[in-house]
Amino acid sequence: MRTSAHTPSTAPLVSTSFQDPEAVAPAVVQAVSNVSEDPIESLPPLNTAVDPDALAALVESGTVAHVAFSYHGHDVVVTAAGDIDVY
Repeated sequence: MRTSAHTPSTAPLVSTSFQDPEAVAPAVVQAVSNVSEDPIESLPPLNTAVDPDALAALVESGTVAHVAFSYHGHDVVVTAAGDIDVY
């Protein structure tokens, strides 16, 4: 995984959240689709950027942590608390 290039003072283009750890992968794809204005079907599989099972495990862990990665030309940050920011 690559770390994101945004700075903490940069506002995300979209912020969203999810409840179910299994919903994190579809939520990331939907958020990036919204920002890029590309249909979900045209985006590459999420597993080309990050392991979806690892994202779900992060959320299930209950830790105070986050994962940052690039997907479809955008930096994405997913927190263990269930937040997604797309830059």
